[in-house]
Amino acid sequence: MDDIPLQNLDASYKRGKKRTATKPPGLRKEQVQARYRQVQEELDKDGIPEQLAIKFESHLVNSAVHNIDRCVCTSLGSFTSTKYAEEDEQPNRPMYQLAAFETMKKSLEKYLKKTIEVVRFQDPEMNQLDISFLEARGYKVTEHPQALNEIARDVFVYTPGASYVHVRDVLHFRPAVYVGVDLERWIEAKK
Repeated sequence: MDDIPLQNLDASYKRGKKRTATKPPGLRKEQVQARYRQVQEELDKDGIPEQLAIKFESHLVNSAVHNIDRCVCTSLGSFTSTKYAEEDEQPNRPMYQLAAFETMKKSLEKYLKKTIEVVRFQDPEMNQLDISFLEARGYKVTEHPQALNEIARDVFVYTPGASYVHVRDVLHFRPAVYVGVDLERWIEAKK
């Protein structure tokens, strides 16, 4: 990572305009919560959380991770946007990504034998309904790019949909655990 210069964080994130997703008219938080429960039930039925937990826990053991006090989750997208249903083969991708994050967080807490109280979410696409949904789950949503201020060597970072610049900037802080876009693949693609 040392050979990749860190750009001015404020400048790199100001280049991208805040792209708040438009929520479908009439959609309510209770409907979003119900859809998320459906996603969780679907994953549970297929045994996905257990498989992910086993793989993630083996990574934690192999990495000798011992001291994580916070989680930062960025680049999920909007839970309420119709964008994913229109562009993706898998609608509700952000909900599946949230379910993966929650499984990994639970595994991390089990491994560390403690509860991680500080969890920050950030994505410029999130609208007020997305924020309300996450806050109802006990999470704090920060303004873009404030979550970067939380990243340090004692942090678990999850960035499943991040851009090259964002991943590079996140990894510059050398978080204890990073799960997200593979930076090496981005570097190879740029050659």
